[in-house]
Amino acid sequence: MGVFLLFLLAVSLGSLTTLYWIPEEDLGRGYFQMNALVVLGLLGLAMAVVLLHPFRPFGTRSGPGVAALAVALLGGFLYYAAVWRERWAAGRWPLALSTLGCLAALLLAGPHVVAPLTPLPYRGALLTASLLASSLLLGWSLITMLLGHWYLVAPRLTFRHLTVFSWVLLATVVLRVLSVAASLAVAAGVDELVEPHPLRVLAGFEGQGIFFWFRLLWGLAIVLPLTLMALHCARQRSNQSATGILYVVVVGAFIGEITAYYLSVTTGVPV
Repeated sequence: MGVFLLFLLAVSLGSLTTLYWIPEEDLGRGYFQMNALVVLGLLGLAMAVVLLHPFRPFGTRSGPGVAALAVALLGGFLYYAAVWRERWAAGRWPLALSTLGCLAALLLAGPHVVAPLTPLPYRGALLTASLLASSLLLGWSLITMLLGHWYLVAPRLTFRHLTVFSWVLLATVVLRVLSVAASLAVAAGVDELVEPHPLRVLAGFEGQGIFFWFRLLWGLAIVLPLTLMALHCARQRSNQSATGILYVVVVGAFIGEITAYYLSVTTGVPV
């Protein structure tokens, strides 16, 4: 259940970060309503997991974590209300509130859900970098795909938005690759005599190797070239081709990151 909670919080946070960068007048109320409802649904599921499932994702003192999640939900509702009324300037404040609440909830849950099962230096910093990079990849892949769909609703919309979002998505993929590489480099630097050795537990087939290599294949090796292809299509003003490719990017990113959370929880190595 910890894997599911981290996934919900990460997708919510990443999706929220995409809502600042397009002028609301360009896409209209419907686009931002759709994205706000996606985030509210994810945060609602996260709150249900925290309140109804008998585990402690925020440790023994769950108050700050639950409060942060409640703030994120409240900000999301207020943002949706502002979008409904087309009060764009007023909507920025609850959007920022929801983003900060979601960020706090994710960073509070991470250290408790990903237990130190193997000796790993700089675990806290690596985990924080991994969660942030993962949330950006998940959110930007999902919302970029939804933006590609929006060109069917608004065919005269400038392709600059889809191209910029595709560039940012490519940057998030590269950032995720770097965060995984950092964790692997630190794990590889642990003394070979240490048991359980984090790299062997993670990448060896006597440990979680089959899931690790599957994670690298689906979540990074496939996603990176497909993102480049989607960017090329966006630059060629072919939104239907770009959106079709982005579908596969979303599937790969979701499968890869869910597997990454499973590996992090079962090995203690954030990948």
